[in-house]
Amino acid sequence: MKKVVLALFCSLLLIGCGGKKAEYKNITAKEVVEEIEKNDYFILDVRSSLEFRNGHLEDAINVDLEELDENILDLIPNKERKILVYCQSGNRSKIASERLISYGYTNVYNMMGGIAAYQEVSK
Repeated sequence: MKKVVLALFCSLLLIGCGGKKAEYKNITAKEVVEEIEKNDYFILDVRSSLEFRNGHLEDAINVDLEELDENILDLIPNKERKILVYCQSGNRSKIASERLISYGYTNVYNMMGGIAAYQEVSK
């Protein structure tokens, strides 16, 4: 009986020590419009260079999603930096946000609806 209780206690202790896994946060385009000047985001556009040339958020850095793995650690060495990620509609930015979290970044914000939603609310 003592062995069972001891094993159960050790299992619970190990589970409790696992810590909380970091997750990216979703942010609406409206929140971005309202908050972007108050926050010091690294703004990451994960669309193609052609899409980027056709319009982008001010101060955004363009890294195509396909090239993210090769470039991100050089671009943002501080893994605690606030990173705002967006694309055209929100699909690629979600993938990029998940990758950033897997690389150890802790303050990742995915703009839902992408630049299309941003352009709609910032009119």
